[in-house]
Amino acid sequence: MYLQTSKYEVLSKIGQGSAHQVFKAQHNLTSQLYAIKMEKCPRSGQIENEFKVLKELDEIEGIPKIINYGMTPDNKSFLIMPLLNCNLHDVLICQELSLSQILAIGLNIIETLEKIHHKPILHLDIKPENIMLLQTIQNTSIDQLLKPGFIQIIDFGLSQSLENLKNQKNLFIGSLNFASRASHKGEYLSFKDDLESLLYVLVYLRNYKLPWSQLISTEFTNSEIKSIEEMKTSLFNKIAFYDKFPQEFLKFMSYIDTLKQDEIPDYSYVKSLFITNIFISNFRLISELFLYFIYNLTINSETIQIPVQQNLSNQLSMENQLQEDIIENDAKMISLSDMIWKYSTVKIKSILDIKY
Repeated sequence: MYLQTSKYEVLSKIGQGSAHQVFKAQHNLTSQLYAIKMEKCPRSGQIENEFKVLKELDEIEGIPKIINYGMTPDNKSFLIMPLLNCNLHDVLICQELSLSQILAIGLNIIETLEKIHHKPILHLDIKPENIMLLQTIQNTSIDQLLKPGFIQIIDFGLSQSLENLKNQKNLFIGSLNFASRASHKGEYLSFKDDLESLLYVLVYLRNYKLPWSQLISTEFTNSEIKSIEEMKTSLFNKIAFYDKFPQEFLKFMSYIDTLKQDEIPDYSYVKSLFITNIFISNFRLISELFLYFIYNLTINSETIQIPVQQNLSNQLSMENQLQEDIIENDAKMISLSDMIWKYSTVKIKSILDIKY
C-alpha cells in the first residue's frame, strides 16, 4: 500500500541511519504517536528486509510490532511502528547506570536474543542506539527492567537468517564500535556474534567508552575496519576491568571465545551468570528473594550444589551473615560473587522464573 499522508502529521525527524530516516508522526484521527521509518533512496532494500524479519518475529516480546508497511508515491519503502521512548545511548548521556541496572538490561536482551536466534535469525547490529526502553530509566526498579517487553530491540535492516549468512563472506556487517571480531574479518557469522556485540554494549554502558572508539572516523575505510579488529582481538579479554565488573561477567567474555562459529550458545548458562550478579549487586533483591530463590532451586533443580543437610535455619543464618558483610560498593559486591555462585544454577530458563 502507499503511505497515506492525510492520515499522519509528521511532527519531527528523530533519527537516521545510513539508508533511512525516522520521523515522529501523529495519527490525525486518534492522535496516537508513531515512528515512521523511511528509505532515503528508493528500493535500497533494508526496510523491505526489516519488514520480512519483523513478520517472522511478530510474537516475540521485546520486538516492535508493525503498524503498517508500504511504499511512498516516489517508491521509498516505509515502516510505521509504535513510538518508543528513548534508547540506551540517550540514557547514558543523561545518567549513570548502576551495575545492577546494566546486568538487568543485559539479562533482558539475552532473553530476547535467545528467542530471535531460535527462528533462527541474527540481528547483526546490536548497539545502544538500537536498544529502546518503554520509559526513561530514572527511578525504574530492577524488576521493571527485567519485565519482558520493557526493553525493545529495533532496527533489523541488516538482519539475516542463519541459512542466508552461509553464503555471505568477506563482508563487514554492523557498526564499527560494536561489531564482532568475525565481522571485521569478513568471516561467517552466527549466534555468538550477537552475544559479542552485546558484550561491547554492556562494557560501553559501564565505562562510557570502548578502547577503539578513538580510532573511528566518518570515512569507514577498509584500513579502519582492520585496525579496529586488531585492537578488539588484542584487548578482548581486558576490556572489562576487574574493579568494575564481577567475575561472572569475565566468564561471559571467556564463554563467547569458547563457542564455535556454528554452535548454539547455552543461553541458560549465560543468563545464570547475570542472574547471580543481579542478586549480588542489588541488596533489595537479595533481602526479598534470596531465600525463595534458594528454596525453589533445591526443589526443582537436579544440579543445585547445596548440601542435603542444609536446612532453612542454615539459609537464614547465611543470609544474615551476607547482609552484615555487604558494603555498598562494586568492589565488595564482586568479592561476594563466588559465595553466591554455588547457590545458582544453569537450569534457570527465563527471567520469568524469578518470582516477585
